[in-house]
Amino acid sequence: MKFLYLLKHLLTSVWNNTSPFQAALITAFLIVVLIVLIISVIQVIVPFTYIAI
Repeated sequence: MKFLYLLKHLLTSVWNNTSPFQAALITAFLIVVLIVLIISVIQVIVPFTYIAI
């Protein structure tokens, strides 16, 4: 839950303290990082599920 609170705080502070273009750029970068993180976690978990079966 603290991770979600951190993301919410980060996004709101970025949108409040930067110009709209900078905020959109930083948000897009964060979304790309989250997508890469999700893909890498899936790539680690899937082989272990096949081994467990």
